Amino acid sequence: MLRNRFKDSCKSLKHRTISGTTKLKESQLLEFFNQDYKLSEDDEKKKLYQSIIDKSACNLELVEFSEESPLVSIIIINRNGVNHLRRLFSDFTEKTQYPNFEVIVVDNDSQDESQLFLEELRAKLPLKIIKNEKNESFSKSNNHAVEIAQGEYVLLLNNDVEPTYGWLNQMMKSALESEDVGAVGAQLVYPDCSRSRYNRKKSFKIQHTGIGFMEEKGYIKPYNIGNGDVFHIDDEDKVRAAVTAAALLVSRDKYLEVAGLDEGYLYGYEDVDFCLKLHKKGYKNLYCPRAVLFHYEFGTQESDKSKEVRSRRLNNQKLFRERWGKWLRRELLLDKLNNNRIFSPQPLKVAFVVTETGEDCTAGDYFTALSLGKSFQKFGWEIDYLPRRASRDWYHVDPDVDVLISLLDAYDIRRIHCDNNLLIKIAWPRNWLSRWISHPDFLDFDLVMTTSETACRYIEEKTGMKTHLLPLATDPEIFNQEVVKSDKWECDYCFTGSYWNDPREIVDMLDPESLPYTFKLFGKNWDEFDKLKDYYHGFVNYKDIPRVYRSTKVVVDDANRVTKEYGSVNSRVFDAIASGVLVITNGELGSQETFNGMLPVYRSKEELNELLTFYLSHEDERMAKVEELQDFVLSNHTYDQRADKIKNCLESYILKKKIAIKIPAPSWELVEEWGDYYLALGLKKELERLDCEVILQVLPEWEGDDDARCDIVLVLRGLSRYNPKPQHFNIMWNISHPDEVTIEEYNQYQHVFIASEYWTEEIAKKVDVPVDALLQCTDPELFYPDTDDNYKHDLLFVGNSRKVYRKILKDLLPTDQDLAVYGTNWEGIIPDKYIKGQHIPNKELRKAYSSCKILLCDHWDDMRDKGFLSNRLFDASACGAFIISDKVRNIEDVFGDNVVTYEDSAELNNLIKRILNVEKNNNMIEEIRQDIVKKHNYGDRAKFILNKVH
Repeated sequence: MLRNRFKDSCKSLKHRTISGTTKLKESQLLEFFNQDYKLSEDDEKKKLYQSIIDKSACNLELVEFSEESPLVSIIIINRNGVNHLRRLFSDFTEKTQYPNFEVIVVDNDSQDESQLFLEELRAKLPLKIIKNEKNESFSKSNNHAVEIAQGEYVLLLNNDVEPTYGWLNQMMKSALESEDVGAVGAQLVYPDCSRSRYNRKKSFKIQHTGIGFMEEKGYIKPYNIGNGDVFHIDDEDKVRAAVTAAALLVSRDKYLEVAGLDEGYLYGYEDVDFCLKLHKKGYKNLYCPRAVLFHYEFGTQESDKSKEVRSRRLNNQKLFRERWGKWLRRELLLDKLNNNRIFSPQPLKVAFVVTETGEDCTAGDYFTALSLGKSFQKFGWEIDYLPRRASRDWYHVDPDVDVLISLLDAYDIRRIHCDNNLLIKIAWPRNWLSRWISHPDFLDFDLVMTTSETACRYIEEKTGMKTHLLPLATDPEIFNQEVVKSDKWECDYCFTGSYWNDPREIVDMLDPESLPYTFKLFGKNWDEFDKLKDYYHGFVNYKDIPRVYRSTKVVVDDANRVTKEYGSVNSRVFDAIASGVLVITNGELGSQETFNGMLPVYRSKEELNELLTFYLSHEDERMAKVEELQDFVLSNHTYDQRADKIKNCLESYILKKKIAIKIPAPSWELVEEWGDYYLALGLKKELERLDCEVILQVLPEWEGDDDARCDIVLVLRGLSRYNPKPQHFNIMWNISHPDEVTIEEYNQYQHVFIASEYWTEEIAKKVDVPVDALLQCTDPELFYPDTDDNYKHDLLFVGNSRKVYRKILKDLLPTDQDLAVYGTNWEGIIPDKYIKGQHIPNKELRKAYSSCKILLCDHWDDMRDKGFLSNRLFDASACGAFIISDKVRNIEDVFGDNVVTYEDSAELNNLIKRILNVEKNNNMIEEIRQDIVKKHNYGDRAKFILNKVH
């Protein structure tokens, strides 16, 4: 009997000891597994193979299932796999160790001896055979078998596996654990792979301990957890997002509840899809490490025709990305954030950008990161540092880093090279705010946090970026009243901080000679000041700062010029107060904003002396103030609280809808010359007000993986074509050059917007996707009446020539009227006297539109013919400008009498002369202006777009 052989094997193993320990020589086995050379000797292979079987058997405690236990229908799909079947069914009942099962084999038109072998097997096993006349897909074959299955449970089992003792017993034990168990998977192990092309070094190592997910080249990819690890058996089941269908057990009712395997997949991803459907229903999928099977998958896969396999894989990936891409991006990051280890065995990893690291570090940013990182570790997160002063390239970010927090404005995130396209980048400016926001990469940060309300307002006003309040804080496990004092640092009051050749108020404010109290000064470079030399006690390592604070009564704080005006509060304030020490500060704004005015403030040398004298001579008042401040700090300003705030911000960011707007501008250097850029900016602002995250990408960035985090891609289609990616919901907004867009291209998108009512109707008749008219629009916050004498002209034309003679200027020139032309590449095309500049900044454009008597506007031929109205018409109308344009389909339906059209040169010149001699009807213009602003603004466009997204 096989069972007796296993028992005898276990007994013999218990007599082989190493230094008093029982079981197989595991240390030797591990050493062998870790070698990379090719296995070649048959006896070594057999030894390793048998060791896994023995180890599996000896680690099992089997449940005594009765004959009345739930029936399990074991479903096996086969095609020309007779050799696999012979191996699988060798001693099958004895290995299974479960009393109540049936076997259903779906044979997909095998031409070998498979069906003959199966007929012979009927005499030994409760076996049903489904004989298909063609090679059906894995999903369809299993779904068919489940229909006729009698079992309360179904077990999908590959024909190319070799079970070990007790495998099904263990899986059923896990399945019956609770009602919320979904699918149960097993531990799969590689057999001898010495002849494999791809897995030669993985012989007898782990192949599968569940399925995890990772970002790779822009999409979320499933992979086998534990692949290539040394074989071992854990005691506990683990919750996984998915397990492989090579050995997958699930109740039949739950299988049917999620509609089984999706038949859109062809031998790949169907099991992952199935498990994710169970997960979304609220079931937990389990990996059972005690159920061990060898899996000869590599032999099957490597025998497939590569072209067929590639085509199949691409089809499966496309379907999987379309269905699960957006959802998985969120779930993977939330899983890491909450340290659930269901979608990935790896925890969230945070990297801090700092000046330097190490015990002798003098840069405060490192100690801030150290304290915050310690609080992150309580979540189960991993921490790393990217120091500026190191031999390592600080722009090389490891692919397992999920969140990067920069504490330095000198760090240019556009130079990061990282294979994780889901990397979340956080800016935490604590000082030098003007320097931070001056860097072009600042707008590329995903989250911005800063240390005071004033700083938040400053950044938001200057950049438009939502900024979260995150003051510095303290770590009460380091700074507290239990710290032992030191005679070495004992004094009545002190200052801790360094001098870096930048003016500090404290140099003038401190006057220790005039006070009858002991004073000590700690930091670097204070020996440069004669008045302070006698009080200077050198630099103190950060680890000793808690003892410094415990050895004094008052700490003087000096908020320097790059923090004081923004109300930022220094770390020393929080740390000293947590240590039970009074702090006196010159940061009045910080005291008001962060401490509600509780922190004593000095504005002059006299006030500082008065405060020191009062609190050092009135013990009760000082201790009462310390207690008040300490309670406030410990309740509101610890790094654990900061870590909670960041975690909440990250969760909110992860859950937000993310959109990439693709602009056809050739580079960021030239982007301001493209009207599409301003359209994108207007949409970005309004979409973010609707709680979306938006990134902008210029043409060279379209095909990369930087949009991996995005759910939606919105392509501003002008002259450049984009190839949509299946993991996104892809939207085209055809705003110009409709002749360049084919029906086939429209059909590549999930939704199409067209900036023309007429062309929308025409295209909707020809395409298979939803199409809506979405005219261009204006931003009422940027475009409104605002005259400026510098832009007062009779006639104004704003637009680039693109090295061709634009229609309206060609029809007009030459002219004696006061004409101003702004745009690029007009030299040599029109007389220089008309050219007034190459560019009007977008924030000033309203002044030009508001100040001219007539704005001239024209359209490219295909736009004119197909009713594409220029964005300039909307912006200029919002400024109250009177416009003359070439004739465009439906222009009068939108702009009424505010836009006059012409058909030839004579008509244009006559119109200009007549209009210049007629007084404007300002009331009518204002009425039309209000109508345009109300109906055609970015806020309404953003809402319309989001309503169409699935």
